[in-house]
Amino acid sequence: MGGLWASALPVTLFKPFEKFQMLWVQPGVAMPLKFMLSKLVVDYDPLFDKTKMSVFTQNHVSMADANIACGAIPVPLCGLENASHLQVPGYGWLLKMSNAIPVRKGARRYEEVAEAFEERASRGISVLAFPEAHRTRDGKVGAFKKGVFHIAVKANIPIAPLCVRGAYHLLPKGEFTIRPSKVHVYMAPQIDTADLSEEDVPELMERVREVMRAWVEDGVKRPDLCTAPFRTDRQTPPVAAEG
Repeated sequence: MGGLWASALPVTLFKPFEKFQMLWVQPGVAMPLKFMLSKLVVDYDPLFDKTKMSVFTQNHVSMADANIACGAIPVPLCGLENASHLQVPGYGWLLKMSNAIPVRKGARRYEEVAEAFEERASRGISVLAFPEAHRTRDGKVGAFKKGVFHIAVKANIPIAPLCVRGAYHLLPKGEFTIRPSKVHVYMAPQIDTADLSEEDVPELMERVREVMRAWVEDGVKRPDLCTAPFRTDRQTPPVAAEG
């Protein structure tokens, strides 16, 4: 990580980080998987748009999750990070350079993060988030926090479920012994949030969780949950007659 930071820092004096991060920085973050003797396989759903700025939501089970994300996501990205992480020497410098979005404590934190989402989107930078907030201890998909879904809807940014199998076996929480594994990613289609409202957030969150759970726990792909229309149980208000 230090080498990546040192190689990229001089370039940022002349060019924004997102303009060159796909050349060697993002692939470089994924490189440790090879040192762990683990193969990364990514299945992109035919309906997944590899050019669209998105909020990538990934299940969280391993210290290698960020490495996996960098190897799977085909566009420039930044991460949601606890604000304190940006103060860590070395690691924090790389996060700041890579446009990480700090999540602070306080009443306005959601508004601040939503504004940051919109600012990153204006520069073509996608966002990586772990909606479980913490690594699970059993490798299964845990309960989701709703904050990132509210923010994605508020910012009108699509959500792309990034579903990972094999990372738990590779390096589970609480262990330091690496077990070479096949890490198999299913990149589901983006879920458009442009026409969604706060009322749709619970359904949006549950759909994303089920897409992840189906792949992580059963090896089943569920693109239908990403493309099905919302509000199917709501009645369209009648149009008032003229005259």
